[in-house]
Amino acid sequence: MGYFSAGRFHPMARPSYRVELVTVLFFSITLAVVDNAFVSVYVKQTFAGVAPDVLLNFVVALVGSASEIANILSFFWVSMSHGVRKVPFINGLQIAVVALVAALAVVPHSVGGLLVFASLIMLARVAWSGIILLRPTVWRANYRKDRASVVGRFSSIQQFLVASVGMVLGFWLDRVPDLFEAAAPAAALLGLVGVLATRKLRIRRERSLLADEQHPERRRRVGRPWQGPAIVWRVLRQDRRFAQFMICMFVLGFGNIMVGPMLVIALRDQFGFGYFGSLLVTSAVPYFLMPLAVPLWARFLDRAHVVQFRSIHSWSFCGSALFFLLAVVLDAPALLFAGSILLAIGYGGGTIAWNLGHVDFSPPAETSQYMATHVTLNGVRGLLAPLLSVALYERLRAWDLPVSTSAAIVLLIAFVLSCAGGVGFILLQRSMAKAGPFKRRAA
Repeated sequence: MGYFSAGRFHPMARPSYRVELVTVLFFSITLAVVDNAFVSVYVKQTFAGVAPDVLLNFVVALVGSASEIANILSFFWVSMSHGVRKVPFINGLQIAVVALVAALAVVPHSVGGLLVFASLIMLARVAWSGIILLRPTVWRANYRKDRASVVGRFSSIQQFLVASVGMVLGFWLDRVPDLFEAAAPAAALLGLVGVLATRKLRIRRERSLLADEQHPERRRRVGRPWQGPAIVWRVLRQDRRFAQFMICMFVLGFGNIMVGPMLVIALRDQFGFGYFGSLLVTSAVPYFLMPLAVPLWARFLDRAHVVQFRSIHSWSFCGSALFFLLAVVLDAPALLFAGSILLAIGYGGGTIAWNLGHVDFSPPAETSQYMATHVTLNGVRGLLAPLLSVALYERLRAWDLPVSTSAAIVLLIAFVLSCAGGVGFILLQRSMAKAGPFKRRAA
């Protein structure tokens, strides 16, 4: 129980940590059913031969990036949650996720069922995106001194459980294809334990936070949901460094997201992997090994500005894309696992920086706006990158190029984009260093 213990954290953070730990332990099982890696593999394997290949590959691309695409609606959640108590709001979104996961059990195996399945996944990820958006505000209030370490621990536990559940499902789906009809409601039922635990969560100095959010000037700056693009523009315009940081993130993330659908397609169509083998590469290896990297990245981020962090961390994703490319070109399955190991290292740092990186730029009362800007741009690339990836692949296949060649060309483009993002972070770090010492926002 040492890893789960709250003993090493500040005494005032321990009650919140214990409550959130229960939530993470149970709600992660529900999230496993709508995890990007799992659903993309599930759709590719389950609906193969049921839906046309081109349609199927585009759906694989969309559900595999559902979490990113859902972030486009981030400003809807900012506007809806601004000035209201955060825990009840999060609770409502959790219940929506649970209901949508349960509904997956009754989707038929048909072309129409494929589209319904994708729609339910997208709605569940939209609800989860609202939770993701609000959690940094809770963490900022409750974990002042141990923020990166706490978030890193939650992320490690969540990813481990998501991967474990995915692997168990993958193993049995290869043997009992209809197992999912029972697994989805069971996962939803366990998620209700997390919902009940969240109800007990308290936010430190919540009255002060709500009073600040309800200030007329703050409310005006948040705006209405349909004003999201204007608010993104305002945040980027008023904070030039954050805008430069977002450009680098966009380029790096675009390349990363392009890799996903190509990997799932190649695993089945080139390497002949089933549920279990595909999930081993896309989910199990990255998620199981990620906790080994999290403590190192967390200590680094606790001491460094996020730009310094990303200038080093980004290259793990570049290396991963390179190994996946070589695996496809050389038809070498062993290299797939080398790519997955580097992906685990990247996930270990990325999951912390994703939740906390914007805090190094944002004023305390504008944390949600900065996070919403971040995730909105992530949503844009999450929509464009997988569609471009599959569109390029299908165009190359239409020219009668083999699966391996088509996938390799797309992976090469993704690798180049990821490297360009990494170089961008290095240049931004040097530029900011010349302007003076790096300054981090206080909690």
